[in-house]
Order: sequence, then C-alpha cells, then structure tokens
Amino acid sequence: MMKYSEIYYMEFALFESPIGTFKLSAENGEIVNIKLPGWAGEIKSDKNAVNPSVKNGMLKVCSFLENYFAGKKQPWKGKQTPKGTDFYTKVWQETTSVPFGTTINYNALGQKAGRQNAARAVGSAMARNPLPILVPCHRVITSDLKLGGYGGGLDMKHWLLKHEGIILG
Repeated sequence: MMKYSEIYYMEFALFESPIGTFKLSAENGEIVNIKLPGWAGEIKSDKNAVNPSVKNGMLKVCSFLENYFAGKKQPWKGKQTPKGTDFYTKVWQETTSVPFGTTINYNALGQKAGRQNAARAVGSAMARNPLPILVPCHRVITSDLKLGGYGGGLDMKHWLLKHEGIILG
C-alpha cells in the first residue's frame, strides 16, 4: 500500500507512487497543482497547524491517486482549480473526458475544445497542465501514434500508458 505524508497547513501533501513522489498543492481546499516526480524545491511546513478543508481535499486526491496506481479505472470528480487561458481550461476539461486505457490525438482534442487544426496549441496546453493524472494529459498522443511530449519525460508517459494497458510502437 502506498503512503502519503501528513497534510500540513501549508496546503500541500506528498504522495509516494511507483514512479516517484508527487507534490500536491491546494488553495482554499481545492487542488491547484500536482508536481510530477523529480520536482525540485524545499518543503517548509508547520506540522502543528492543520486546515481541515485542505486535509479532506488532499486525502481525496491521495485516495484517487492510490486507486489510479492500483489500476482502478475511475475519472477524477473532485474539486480542482486549474489556472490558465480560456482555451487551456477548455482543453484540460476535455482531457478529463478521455477514459482510462484510451488515448486521443492532439488535433482531435483541439476539435473537441472548439478549435480546428490546433494540435500545437493543445500541446502548449498539455505542457502547462497543472494537474497531471487528474487531467490525464499522458493520454494525449500524436496523430501518427507517437508519444509527443510530457512534463515528466517520455519514459514516465510511456509507463503511465503501459500501466493503463496502452502499448504504442
């Protein structure tokens, strides 16, 4: 069973996964950022102050991630506050509708978000996705069935897709 740290008033939590440690950040009880394994930075906290709404939100995200890494096929349905342009927000929203174990290409995702021939703009949105796994940008691939890019690196994207049963050439 995976373990996660105590949740602190600083509104963050650490989640240990098979691919490394994720850092989750929240504001006002809503998840706003997930740093993929390999993030750099110092963590400072006040273990004596715990904000109950943040703690509950973080526990929900940690539970979702635990289920995801256990292979359970469930979409994220919790609160989230990704910050970006209107187009990015629409792309991220459409990305959440891509089911576990399936992929979509950048151009098709752009069409779903209301823009024709927007593969590069979708790639830009994916590169700025603040909530990887919850907004499963790893499921977005090129039209010729190649991985494209990924903030955690192509090895991590390949691992996540393989974990979902997707094998690309």
